[in-house]
Amino acid sequence: MKNPPLRADPLDISEVIDNIPPNRQRRRIIAICFAVVALEGFDAAIIGFIAPQVATHFGAKPAEISAAIAAGMFGLLLGYITAGSVADTRGRKPVLVAGTLAFALATLASAFSASLFQLVAWRCLTGVGVGVAMPAVAALLAELLPARRRASALSGVFCGFLFGSAAAGFLTGHLIDGIGWQGLLLLGGIGPLLLVPAILALLPESPAFLVQTGAGSGRVCAALAKLGAPQPGAAVFKAPAQAAEITKGSVAQLFSTQYRSTTVLLWLLMFLILGSFYVIASWLPTLIKSTGESVAMASRTASLFQFGGLAGAVVGAFAIRRVAPLRFVGIALLIGAASPLLIAAPDATAGYAAAVFCSGFLISGPIVVLNAVAVAAYPTQIRSVGAGWASALGRVGSLAGAGCVGLLIKSGVGLPEIIAAVSATVLVCAVIVPFLIRKLREPGV
Repeated sequence: MKNPPLRADPLDISEVIDNIPPNRQRRRIIAICFAVVALEGFDAAIIGFIAPQVATHFGAKPAEISAAIAAGMFGLLLGYITAGSVADTRGRKPVLVAGTLAFALATLASAFSASLFQLVAWRCLTGVGVGVAMPAVAALLAELLPARRRASALSGVFCGFLFGSAAAGFLTGHLIDGIGWQGLLLLGGIGPLLLVPAILALLPESPAFLVQTGAGSGRVCAALAKLGAPQPGAAVFKAPAQAAEITKGSVAQLFSTQYRSTTVLLWLLMFLILGSFYVIASWLPTLIKSTGESVAMASRTASLFQFGGLAGAVVGAFAIRRVAPLRFVGIALLIGAASPLLIAAPDATAGYAAAVFCSGFLISGPIVVLNAVAVAAYPTQIRSVGAGWASALGRVGSLAGAGCVGLLIKSGVGLPEIIAAVSATVLVCAVIVPFLIRKLREPGV
């Protein structure tokens, strides 16, 4: 087959992608990315729901179980820190495959833990895998979609994390009495393992990344073909103009004059909101069980927090098309600051279940929108490292939250008081949002 004739003027790869009409290939790519993120959400959240039965199995106290929860958060942090730079140099797709395999195999292995120490170790490795895969899938999807669809599609895909988290609670509530915590971990490992062949066969590497790293036009055209793009009559492409002045993705670039304030505000916001989310999500099942409920019932009730977050994320994804995404985040967090006070004293009434759902809607829903904002705030060459480090600071907050809960429990503070105190951090998040809105509106950001 003859090569297409070269054009005098290279094609801007971002414009080529922006001009691809909606098609089956794009929908398939979005579906695969949603499935990856959903399975990541399942594996990250399952430990909180099975914690009461794990504690009984190993004869562990709540403060000791906090080590298993914190280990996953620590692994997530390690994964996020390393994944961004690697994905910006080695490619988004290879890093996504490696991360997915890692958290699948570690979750499978954790089902065979013979001691709490082994479970803690495997949970840490599971977290590393999830932390590696998340920024890679975010950066890849952002660069496979037209700019006009990017924010809403990313928010929709990141709904998968909350969907997977909610599914972890739902399945725990219905299956734990039959298959135990080990069976649930096996389910969490088999799913992503089966998804790896689809990632390899159907997801292309980012065309923008290929152009930026000097890959041949044949590889770029092959990636565009997987997007359903008409084959251009040129074999020469150029990188997006936005990335022209940046030569390599690095943490230092996040603190350049152009992005310094945006980076600091995003990091602070992610630190506080992810810490708040994981304190509630990880310990709400244990709190509800402490009132005398069964593990199954506690898991079903606590899963309403994730289902509420999923509903909030869906609303946020639609809101992006009509209002500024950060405006939605700010309003939700301002109202949601009171919700931890309402769920700190569990009871068996429908009103309490509704409060748990609303708390998830107002606190965890905006996290999905923030992930999309973190991806869209940076250009191609620092997009993965930018999104990765923003999420990494969220994981630092998660780890700090998990560690603080363990210390507070040891010092005699009750879970109701700990969860109620989350209101203060959510309120601080609401105050930060207007400052971030102002920075992102500035020219050149």
